[in-house]
Amino acid sequence: RTGDTKPNFFQDCLMEVFDDLEQHIQNPVVLQSILRLMERGTMVLTTNYDNLLEIFGQQQGKPMESLDLKDKDKVLQWATGHIKYGVLHIHGLYTDPCGMVLDPSGYKDVTQDPEVMETLQNLYRTKSFLFLGCGETLRDQIFQALFLYTVKNKVDLEHYMLVLKENEDHFFKLQADMLLHGIKVVSYGDSFKQFPEYVQDLTAQICKQRSP
Repeated sequence: RTGDTKPNFFQDCLMEVFDDLEQHIQNPVVLQSILRLMERGTMVLTTNYDNLLEIFGQQQGKPMESLDLKDKDKVLQWATGHIKYGVLHIHGLYTDPCGMVLDPSGYKDVTQDPEVMETLQNLYRTKSFLFLGCGETLRDQIFQALFLYTVKNKVDLEHYMLVLKENEDHFFKLQADMLLHGIKVVSYGDSFKQFPEYVQDLTAQICKQRSP
């Protein structure tokens, strides 16, 4: 975390970078698919600093809420399903520069809270995770601390990662590496243009399975 109580210049830079986010929505199909899943109880956790999903959801009339790990009470409510349209930003939000995690030292406040750690790890034990657009996420220290190297006995639960298959050798190596962590790597195609339609079709299948 920045730790600076008056990060004026930094805040100005962030506001300039993230200004008018709604004007930069390139794949509304993906965002709409995520909202459909949230309607059916899917929980959303992200490493993104932006709140584009929340903005899009609010445009659709959904009571979206942005959360970060320093608000312990909210995190615990979210983790138990009491904030249906909450999006948990584990690296913080650009709207609160002091709370953003920018380097490894910023993780200590999270990893030193046993209740938050246990609550989030329990999600990984009891729910299937689907990783979208986060090829480098598993190298992230906070993710490793929360999930990969601390959650045991998850053999019976399947987690998935959707990735671009540009190079077969790299893809198969990633499959093998991730399988060691209980994560199945699935390709949505060899072009990013295929991603929105794949997510839309996958969402339709999931929603159909969950229908009464």
